[in-house]
Amino acid sequence: MSLNRYATKRDLNERPIVDALRAVGATVVQLDKPVDLLVGFRRETFLLEVKQPKGRLTDDQEEFFVEWQGGQLFTVRSVEQALACIGATSQSRVNDNRESWETGPHGVSIGPRIPAADSQGEPK
Repeated sequence: MSLNRYATKRDLNERPIVDALRAVGATVVQLDKPVDLLVGFRRETFLLEVKQPKGRLTDDQEEFFVEWQGGQLFTVRSVEQALACIGATSQSRVNDNRESWETGPHGVSIGPRIPAADSQGEPK
């Protein structure tokens, strides 16, 4: 097994895209393969491949796009495209009201508190 001794080359437009996604409250993990970004937003997961305006998918990436059977997968070239893919805009910081979120066993917020309902689904 060999080690990659060189840093992965990132597209120049990736940093502003990552910053914009995080600014609207998304969780972003930068990957090397199979795509550039793993994004979580409003309890959904998105895979984003960042390309320069004239960049194209490699043969391996095209194959991955065809075979992928999971969640939403996009190629993005700009901040606006990335935000649109996850259903956000640069002006829409998520107002998730985290102080009302439920807390999991380790003190981590696990999501909005859902009001209790009776057996008919009506709020109590």
